[in-house]
Amino acid sequence: MLRYFTSAYWARKYYRTKKKYWPASYTLWDNLAYDYNVRTGRRLSYRHPKDINEKLYWLNRYWQEPLKTQCADKYAVRDYIKKNGLDAILVPLIGVWDNAEQIDFESLPNQFVLKCNHGSGYNIVCLNKENLNIEQTKQMLSRWLKEDYSAIWGEMHYHAIQRKVICEKLLSPTAPVEYQAWCINGEPESFLVCRKRYEGGYDSWSYSLNWERLYDRLEENKEDLPRPSNLEQIIECARVLSKPFPFVRADFYDVDGKIYFAELTFTPACNLLSAYKEEFLDRLGKRLVLPRI
Repeated sequence: MLRYFTSAYWARKYYRTKKKYWPASYTLWDNLAYDYNVRTGRRLSYRHPKDINEKLYWLNRYWQEPLKTQCADKYAVRDYIKKNGLDAILVPLIGVWDNAEQIDFESLPNQFVLKCNHGSGYNIVCLNKENLNIEQTKQMLSRWLKEDYSAIWGEMHYHAIQRKVICEKLLSPTAPVEYQAWCINGEPESFLVCRKRYEGGYDSWSYSLNWERLYDRLEENKEDLPRPSNLEQIIECARVLSKPFPFVRADFYDVDGKIYFAELTFTPACNLLSAYKEEFLDRLGKRLVLPRI
């Protein structure tokens, strides 16, 4: 039976409990292979990876380029976006700090988003500053900043990030539609489209680059989404940003017809795409040509 975790909380709890029982001789890569076996019932092959899950595990072990760490950093990635001439798609930055105590909340606008730059899920969406518990917010940010996110599922590109808190403009009072382009060897392959909710949960769709339904996921929203007017721009931005990488998912927001950069994701779902059909896993796996070690 496939077992996976939908929140960082449960992932941490599982990791810390299991760590007590790992043999001392186990390496990190042995531990990740063990996790893969527990969660899928299959044996992970680093030597002969086939589907996209196995190849993501391979890339996590063998492809540790500095650019990968920079682009996983939610603050440093902005320089990469600018270097590629895509300044216009950056979400406006309000501030950046080394710790939560440095934040001057009085100077912040009524609505904003606070993020830690060194992992996933470290987000606080403020819709009305009058309702924000500032001390509780500082405590939460401080706790996140102490965490080594790479230790949860061994996503090593997060380890060397210099931890910071950033504040960005809130683009919309409701979570915008997110277009996530699966990019293989520098070329967009297809889309996962998500309509998220700030309070949690999301609806999802899979589409081809020509905006044809693919139904790649085990469960998808049955209604169709209209083709975005800026689809070609999204594809081109994804192509430019993914060029140096064997694999990356390039994510973008669409707000009132304007595209904004969301993030570059190198290890989606902690390298285990358990919500997808085997056909999708095999299709991306066959297309991904791994680099030399």
